[in-house]
Amino acid sequence: MQQGDKKKNFKRNLIIIGLCLLVFWIIGKTNNKSNQQTDTDDNKSSQLIDEVPQLPVKNVELGKIKQGTDGESVGKKTELTELKQFLSEDEYGSIEIVWVWDCSPKYGDMPMKLTYDKTTNVLKEIYTQNNVIEEYKNIRVECLKEFLEKGEKGFHRLEKYCDGYAYDFNDREMAVKAVGPKPEQSEVTGSVKIVEKYIKDHANDASSIKFVEWSKVAAVGENWLVRCKFKGTNQLGGVVTTNMLFFIQNNQVVRTSEIK
Repeated sequence: MQQGDKKKNFKRNLIIIGLCLLVFWIIGKTNNKSNQQTDTDDNKSSQLIDEVPQLPVKNVELGKIKQGTDGESVGKKTELTELKQFLSEDEYGSIEIVWVWDCSPKYGDMPMKLTYDKTTNVLKEIYTQNNVIEEYKNIRVECLKEFLEKGEKGFHRLEKYCDGYAYDFNDREMAVKAVGPKPEQSEVTGSVKIVEKYIKDHANDASSIKFVEWSKVAAVGENWLVRCKFKGTNQLGGVVTTNMLFFIQNNQVVRTSEIK
């Protein structure tokens, strides 16, 4: 082969090799862009959503529970024992407990519901027959646990355990079934005259009676119900504080129940 032909073949081979390298470079660049696009798409599909996951609701039906003379549930399994157990269960975010208070033989059954939400810290005791709602706000899990571990029962005493405690009584949608007219209640002091008279008539020393606080009058079953805390001297001359529920029908106190 002549010298000139060798040079031509060498140049041609260089050109072929260069073209091959160029093709490989273009293919690699295209694949790299494709991979980058795939990564971008993946990032879009796994973006962080500003959302708080909601834990499920625990539903409990207790059936019929006997109500004691203090107006609280009697038995080993009550709405309070179920609430206490729920507070130690991390898999639930809120609870709804349904039961019926057996108030026989003197009074009829009273359907009830208790709800509590760990996120909102709101506790509600609902008299479902009349849709009366007692709502307690800022009730944190820790203070509610302490309340229950101390053996407390009346939710109005949560004020002793929970900072920022707030109470709301909602009877705006109440279906009134109580016997007789609603007792008159002072908008300023909350006092109910027929209850004041009843307390003084049964006191050891009527002149020593000092009224501390009143709840709002509520229709519960066939009764109007109000709670009153008052002070007075006993037979030994000592000052005692009494916290009591008063059941009213036809403007008369028909039953009382002391809250211990």
